[in-house]
Amino acid sequence: MDGSIDQNRLMQALPAWVPAARYLAECDSTNRAAMQWAKDGAPHGSLLLTDYQSAGRGRLNRSWVAPAGSSLLFSMVLRPRFGAERWALVGLAAGVAVCRCLREGGISASLKWPNDVVVDGRKVAGVLVESERRALVLGVGINVNMSEFPLPLQGTATSMSLAAGRRFDRLWMLGETVEEFASLYDSLPYGLIDSYRALCDTLGARVRVECSGESVEDVAEDVDAAGALVLAGGKVVSAGEVVHLRTSV
Repeated sequence: MDGSIDQNRLMQALPAWVPAARYLAECDSTNRAAMQWAKDGAPHGSLLLTDYQSAGRGRLNRSWVAPAGSSLLFSMVLRPRFGAERWALVGLAAGVAVCRCLREGGISASLKWPNDVVVDGRKVAGVLVESERRALVLGVGINVNMSEFPLPLQGTATSMSLAAGRRFDRLWMLGETVEEFASLYDSLPYGLIDSYRALCDTLGARVRVECSGESVEDVAEDVDAAGALVLAGGKVVSAGEVVHLRTSV
């Protein structure tokens, strides 16, 4: 199951519509490398995959750490034909795509706003979207076959293999995720928010939202058409850190 990845195996795993793909055994960050590729003219849909990131990044400038060969780490260059007001939906679409593919693999995954994929409250995948002029770079990191985590992440992170009790082929997961994401992306914005709501555990939960130095506790009520989180008190949050709060019994 899985085995080593090389350029040929990568190309075989991807749908024919992906115009270009690059495999790097190691890089500092797939998003940084894909951003440079975008500046150099990479066409829409170009994909870059690595086995190991020495300086991987997640949302809110957090580091992303994973042993070589244990995770699915890739970035795509996107050149949207829609305006910047809809760019936030790209990350939500990627989260929905990953969540659906995990469920297809027998894992009961859900979403934590905005685009963390979780299993029983533990993070299994994350999404990071960055922009460069008219290009977007979508970064996806999925803990596929990690068997253990460093102390700071124990209790808050998990992997597909830990959740399912078996190993997964990372290239199978890549192909499924890219196909699912493409279907959602091509139809944006139609249908996405309803699909997102159906998978999002944050909705209906009491949360603490931290953004711009402000902390607010309230019930997460909805996600609006732009992907922002709507709290019961009327506050609309477009970016920030969300903590699900336990309710006393």
